[in-house]
Amino acid sequence: MSEKNKSLFSITIPIFLELLLVTVVGNVDTIMLGRYSDQAVGAVGGMSQILLIQNTVLSFICLGTTILMAQFIGAKNEKSTKEVISVSIIMNLCVGLVLGLIYFFAWDWILLKIKLPSALRDMGMNYFKLVGGLCVFQAISLTNGAILKSYGNTKPMLFVNVGVNLLNILGNGMFIFGWFGAPILGVTGVGLSTVFSRFLGAIVSFIVMAQFCKFKLKDLKQFTIEKVKQILSIGIPTAGEHLTWSLTQVIILAMVNTMGTTEITARTYLALVSSFIMIFSIALGHGTAIQVGQLVGAGNKEKAYSQCLRSLKLSFTAATLVSIVVYFLRYQIMELFTTDMIVVEAAVKVFPWLIFIETGRTFNIVVINALHAAGDIKFPMFLGCFVMLGVAAPLSWLLGINLGWALVGVWIANGMDEWIRGFAMLWRWRSKRWLNKSFI
Repeated sequence: MSEKNKSLFSITIPIFLELLLVTVVGNVDTIMLGRYSDQAVGAVGGMSQILLIQNTVLSFICLGTTILMAQFIGAKNEKSTKEVISVSIIMNLCVGLVLGLIYFFAWDWILLKIKLPSALRDMGMNYFKLVGGLCVFQAISLTNGAILKSYGNTKPMLFVNVGVNLLNILGNGMFIFGWFGAPILGVTGVGLSTVFSRFLGAIVSFIVMAQFCKFKLKDLKQFTIEKVKQILSIGIPTAGEHLTWSLTQVIILAMVNTMGTTEITARTYLALVSSFIMIFSIALGHGTAIQVGQLVGAGNKEKAYSQCLRSLKLSFTAATLVSIVVYFLRYQIMELFTTDMIVVEAAVKVFPWLIFIETGRTFNIVVINALHAAGDIKFPMFLGCFVMLGVAAPLSWLLGINLGWALVGVWIANGMDEWIRGFAMLWRWRSKRWLNKSFI
């Protein structure tokens, strides 16, 4: 294996393990609640897309941080990297606090708008207020992780997330099953466990980041408006793209919420399965983005071009193989989550279409990350907004609601969106129109 491939995998594997743990942490609530009540799973799953908006909003600053720092690191500009760290921490801290206030005080209005059934809304409201209202802890952790990844130092957050994962499982066990004599609080207890584990994760991740980057609290004074503008010049267009995706998924979630508790619960489990399938592609996309950013910053753009295409081939192959295996094990996988055969049957109908959607998704994960890292921000945003709102949402209504295909229709619609955008992004990368769009 060549040195550059070793370098890519030395970055990607820790990111993969970290994302695996983050995905487990993000879904352990669903997995453990499945042993408690399918209705509880429906309550959490029915509001999940709204809660994921916090990650979408916070991640646009993190993405701007990662890309900008990777290019400054490639250019060996230490002063600017410290300024970016300061700006990213302060910005995401403020955004996390504002988002938390919105979640906490507007929870009832939000859950009504996504048409969550009243029984599920009452069951999950405290979870929503806790996990959404205290998302500032998530903001801190995501920022610290983005800073460390910019250096290619992906292992520390892996270990942090191991601890967060274990702590969250312990807390869930206490409040769902009454471990160690704790009160059984159901969905509310899961919210408490999630928030507490994220709180400790935020503290530890900041300490780890500060030690590695030799960053002190007084360095926050290096906050500059210039770096704010640079981060936003990357982040706002990508935020538009990500927020459009989230808005589209919220619209689709509202459609699914009208289909009944069985479909809501089945969709929750299907989303969980998909999140595990795409982990390697996301990790490879992040690793590729770091390498592309550093190569572009160092002026080695031809290597950046070929690296993206190699990563895409690997990601597509992995997603295809994993999706096929998941399809053949569909009943066994669903029976790990629930014993309700009505929910199982509603979900297994969708599994053939997981292959369709997950293979198409690899193009968007890998190539869009590479385009962003190279400085090509606006094309993915404008095309993504047009296709997501023009294909995924209306087709979900047409196939899922109007034709009565339910979840199968929704998955076909989302798959069409992924493939159309994916081919467009590959064309953009091959056109090399991103070559002169570097930020430095």
